[in-house]
Amino acid sequence: MTDVDVLVVGGGPSGMTVAAEIARTGASVHILEKRAVAPIPRAGTVLPRPLELFDARGIADRFIKRTCEQNPHPFQTWHIWAGMHPVDWTDRDSRFGFTLFLSQHETENILRDWAAELGVQTTFQAEVETLNDLGDSVEVGWRSPDGQQHTTVARYVVGADGGRSRTRQEAKIGQVGHPATFTGIIANADIDFPWPGGMKVGQNTHGWVAAYPYGPGITRFTMVHAEGRKTAQNEPVTAEEVSKYASEILGDHVEVPSLSAASRYGDAQYQAETYRKGQVFLVGEAARIHYPASGVGMNYCIQDAFNLGWKIGAVLAGHADDALLDTYESERRPIADDLLSSVDSQVSVQFNFTAEGTAFKQRFEKHLITTPEVTAQLWKELNGLESAYPSPEGSHPSVGWPAPDFDVFLRDGSSVRLYELLRKSPFVVLDLSGTGMLRAADAEGLPATFVEAHAARRPEALRGITALIVRPDTYVGWASKAPDVDTDAVRSALRSLLAGG
Repeated sequence: MTDVDVLVVGGGPSGMTVAAEIARTGASVHILEKRAVAPIPRAGTVLPRPLELFDARGIADRFIKRTCEQNPHPFQTWHIWAGMHPVDWTDRDSRFGFTLFLSQHETENILRDWAAELGVQTTFQAEVETLNDLGDSVEVGWRSPDGQQHTTVARYVVGADGGRSRTRQEAKIGQVGHPATFTGIIANADIDFPWPGGMKVGQNTHGWVAAYPYGPGITRFTMVHAEGRKTAQNEPVTAEEVSKYASEILGDHVEVPSLSAASRYGDAQYQAETYRKGQVFLVGEAARIHYPASGVGMNYCIQDAFNLGWKIGAVLAGHADDALLDTYESERRPIADDLLSSVDSQVSVQFNFTAEGTAFKQRFEKHLITTPEVTAQLWKELNGLESAYPSPEGSHPSVGWPAPDFDVFLRDGSSVRLYELLRKSPFVVLDLSGTGMLRAADAEGLPATFVEAHAARRPEALRGITALIVRPDTYVGWASKAPDVDTDAVRSALRSLLAGG
């Protein structure tokens, strides 16, 4: 007998997202968050790929609106790689060709509201103390804000409780990696953003710094100083230190009178030995930590949560086999490996503050980073799209990649986007044949909607496809170019996807 279907430990972006995704299927979800609700100087960017996923749930506009309310330059159409810029976001196959500079606190507020709308219960200042594997469930001992001890039995537990994850420790999941070798600074300075545009980046032999508006009267500085990087991670950050370092790196006097929040971070890198142990799963920073290269870490964490969330929901709803849950690690670990490789390569270049290292970065930034081939590669790398998810041999090349969002016309003459269709149905089966070959299709209890449609502007990746299955997380699960696909073939493909095949 369980008290709740899923207990999520950690109410950060990945915890809130996975909880909401599971709750969408009708499952009961409870979040235990150790922190109180308070701003923290951590992640500050939302990239195109997570915005696509939020769009498929109808909440992307919430992030955009909040950024517009706080930032005079809300749509940053370029990004950085290894501290160099610009990596141009425009002319990509996405509605969201921009970065949003939005504090993690604001991101969490939006996700918390979304989760609450779906029935997720959250308890703050709740500290997990024990996990006991019961075989088909997990018993969790935790302490509430009033000091009372509680026990909750859940069918599944998801650890989203960061790099020092108590969930990972109690589940006895090891990790491999290395400790920090240097430190950087994240600081929210109490000054209006003093430069034109939406971001200021500088680097020289003194170090590297990026600054951007972080709300009314606040400028966020992220920096690594050639000498200051030797400072211990627990050493307090001062306004004088931020002023000095920013001035030296930017070559212009920067006066920072006070800091509303600041912390140091390091380049420690660890990855859990497994993302699943029995009924316990790890997402986000509970699964891995790394130097926050290019500010993409939270964005990968959110993608973890979308991948795992719909799968747990499908199993709890009786639509999928437990084997489906094993695909969480087989799909997301290779993406994490790509990420950690990217971080290593960025760190090796970005923080070489010798004269020779600085000269290399200047030439790369001037002559190479803006070329179409390099831009296309860095778009994939920064958005977590370097590698496809595994797919059966002989699959169409689009399988294992996110389906591009595009407009379709329906039989009643109305038009809709693919991602809007995903807001209403777990799986979407699109019949693009023009022959109505799946017009009489019946899902037979499978969590899918069959849609006969005409593509208004068909993406190149889907050229020639007559039918496809799009997963809840927007990935193409199956596609065919055959002119005579029958309903049985589609239902068979759906069953295979839900069985983890």
